Amino acid sequence: MNTNAIIVTYNPPSEFYENLFHWRNQLDHVIIIDNGSTPEKRSFFQQAIQDNLGNIEFIFNKTNLGIAAALNQGFARLVNQGSDLVFVFDQDSQPAPGMVETILDTFYSHPQREQIAIVAPMIEDPAGGITFRYMRPHGRFFFERIRSDSQKLEDVTIVITSGALYNLKAYQKIGPFRDDFFIDYVDTEYCLRAKQNGYTIVVNCKARLQHRLGNQQKRRVGPLTMHPTFHSPLRWYYISRNRIPMVLLYAYRFPHWFFYELVNNSYGLIRLLLFEDKKASKLLAMLLGTLDGLNRRMGPISNSKKALIAKNE
Repeated sequence: MNTNAIIVTYNPPSEFYENLFHWRNQLDHVIIIDNGSTPEKRSFFQQAIQDNLGNIEFIFNKTNLGIAAALNQGFARLVNQGSDLVFVFDQDSQPAPGMVETILDTFYSHPQREQIAIVAPMIEDPAGGITFRYMRPHGRFFFERIRSDSQKLEDVTIVITSGALYNLKAYQKIGPFRDDFFIDYVDTEYCLRAKQNGYTIVVNCKARLQHRLGNQQKRRVGPLTMHPTFHSPLRWYYISRNRIPMVLLYAYRFPHWFFYELVNNSYGLIRLLLFEDKKASKLLAMLLGTLDGLNRRMGPISNSKKALIAKNE
């Protein structure tokens, strides 16, 4: 049984080359899809090719197609090769020893594995001092966010892409990631669509992945500890834009998720206003994104809007 993984890169950090060895030690076949990195950054890949890392395959896109399009590109390749499962990693993620094996055991030992869309690990962000909490319904209209020392969490609503094992047979029925989203809400939309089609999402808390959750930093206000994201203005554009179709598609079907969105995004705005820099450009990006979402303008941000946001930084 071969274990496959897809890693989508875009101007990867300097530690990326070191992380390659963590991935290839636990996996049989790694596909790296580079989304139009600069020539300087692609020197990492040339070094890997020269070192003859035999289980690593490279796909170079001329431009940044977005995370969703790159994932669809890799998933389609593996489906055509007859693969049933694939791990996905972000370029800054590092699996703990045994993570891949633990996730695979969770999938294969599950009594209803045909109905599993995704098995995810527990996410830890050492730099931000954060251990991820997963969201699931608490009744129809409310939610809970939990982390656990037990082995498995069932009935999880959404997980992030990195570190997750995807069932490719389920993917063929659920349909591809929405490449018109480009970035942000790509994983959330796929998770909700999977659940809408009767599939489940499982988390194994014993499987650990070190992953940077944006640029979150710890800040204190009196007795409260907050973790502002410090997203770039462009990320705020995509978050605000893609939120509109998400709410239109899934608020009624998953009211607990919609309530979570209201709470989480209100909290995010408060953290931005209290702690983050570039407030004017980020608020402008949020406004432009919301307007484009309402007008169903999807895909990559236009150059004119990108320039307008940059002008206000």
